[in-house]
Amino acid sequence: MNQRTRITLFTPLMVGSLALGPAAASAWGHAPEAAPTQTCFVEAKAGDATKVTVTGEGFKKGKAFLDQTDGQGGGSATVGDDGKFASGELPAGNYRAFQEGGASANCLGGQAAQEAVDKKLIDSERKRGAREGFADGRELAQSGACDAEPKPQERQRLAPSTEAQKAAQEAYKNAYSTAFNSAIDRFC
Repeated sequence: MNQRTRITLFTPLMVGSLALGPAAASAWGHAPEAAPTQTCFVEAKAGDATKVTVTGEGFKKGKAFLDQTDGQGGGSATVGDDGKFASGELPAGNYRAFQEGGASANCLGGQAAQEAVDKKLIDSERKRGAREGFADGRELAQSGACDAEPKPQERQRLAPSTEAQKAAQEAYKNAYSTAFNSAIDRFC
């Protein structure tokens, strides 16, 4: 393809992308928030292995239906303004929670439930560490303290007694230090 043909073909494309660039960027500047993720847990009733309570979160206010996937049981629960629900006593088994209109979740129990709770704790601490570390690093860098060292805050509510809490504390410290150093590098 000769140079004249290339210029003739690609000039309108380049002009169009330059003209639409700022408009497209402002239209995509605010990404919509992610829809809440529905989670659901089956908890055995203390002292009675034949009964469980089903709890969930991330649902829309209204009614959640509970379907026992390994038996004939089922029920419903009221979802509050905060998106959470808790059932009354139900027969022990595996459950799926759903709402009319699409929201649904397979309810986790036992070790799978513990792992999901642990992962949520670790992820939230990692996000908190990154947010706080970057804010602290930016503040110190802007005040001229470019040789500052990261000092993650110890969180009193996390008792280092379980493995998940230890992992969450470590995730927080690592994210805090990384974000802190990133802010120092960026603003100094």
